[in-house]
Amino acid sequence: MRIGINGRFLIAKQTGVQRAAYNLVRSLVLMDSENEYFLFTGASQLDNPEWDHPNVTVVPSGIKGGENLRNHWWEQVTLPRLAKRYQIDILHSPANMAPLFYNRPSIVHIHDLCFVVNPQWYSYLFHSVYNFVIPRLARRATRVITNSNNSRNDLLQFCKIEADKVCLVYWAVDEAFTPISDPVARAKIHVPEEGYILYVGSLEPRKNISTLIEAYQELRTTHPQLKTKLILIGGESPLFADVRLKIKHYSEDVIFKGFVDDDMLREYYRQANVVAYPSLYEGFGLPPLEAMASGAPVVTSITSSLPEVVGNAALLVSPYDYQQLADALAQVLENEDLRRTLRQKGLEQVKKFNWVRVARNVITVYHEIAHAQKAGRNAPTQLSYKQWHRLTESP
Repeated sequence: MRIGINGRFLIAKQTGVQRAAYNLVRSLVLMDSENEYFLFTGASQLDNPEWDHPNVTVVPSGIKGGENLRNHWWEQVTLPRLAKRYQIDILHSPANMAPLFYNRPSIVHIHDLCFVVNPQWYSYLFHSVYNFVIPRLARRATRVITNSNNSRNDLLQFCKIEADKVCLVYWAVDEAFTPISDPVARAKIHVPEEGYILYVGSLEPRKNISTLIEAYQELRTTHPQLKTKLILIGGESPLFADVRLKIKHYSEDVIFKGFVDDDMLREYYRQANVVAYPSLYEGFGLPPLEAMASGAPVVTSITSSLPEVVGNAALLVSPYDYQQLADALAQVLENEDLRRTLRQKGLEQVKKFNWVRVARNVITVYHEIAHAQKAGRNAPTQLSYKQWHRLTESP
């Protein structure tokens, strides 16, 4: 098969969705030598050694980071033309957006429907556009892949598409996230003597930073012996730009780091006393998984997809109750046995999520589409046991 990859995500700012898409495509081309891959993206990717495989062709286009209007036009108009020119069998868009009027076999990853479920967290223009586009993309695509049962249920409810069209493929954690400390990265970060609670993610309303800060202030007030700092890593959303102004107490101990490089991020995870992720809604929730892979204990929300991801390897709390969050953080900080137990369970839990298995599941979807096309129908066709076993066996 000739698989076309919508590589717009490669020239975008690398947030969770883009990082996950990158890891997926990297794993696909690394393990799949049977299919041909055509990576439609910006010229900056021509020299990326990740794409140096005999069956991978990088097709450069005039898209660049930061040029959103031009890149939207490329995705909607130029990309379908390129797919036709290169005789693509399946066009795969792994980062939420895809050509709306593409009428050949296609796959789109839709990570979550947060803008539908909670439109109040977004600008009117953003949620209006996405509310219009995403359900139509889902209905036009041959298959939709999503990364949790929570997101799958939202897709079925809000997009009104057939259940057998939506494929559940859990994301995974990059193998670079390990508990083994990097001395070079360790020297770059400042680890407070008192230790720290870590948050990683964008600073936007659904991430619930206000409740985390309330919980931190409650923790410091009710447990004066704990001098633990709070470190937040991630970019600030314009919708949440006043978060610093809401810190009434212990403001000197709440440290905003903004974006950090990958080596430093992994080291911040490793050195954290506990990682707090009280998000209100997640399609998957990669930071808790990264934290567990790095050997950090985790406290996270009992809502949306997060219980699916962390299993019994984290403390789960209501993200609407700052007191409950403060109590959970205090338990972890004051109980070395609990921290050790959570670390051990976390390292076991992350073994369930690896990119080889993700890639195999996606390749299985390719084969199902190919079989269905040959049979002249759009419904999935059952693979032979031999094909299924080869593609989905554990690494």
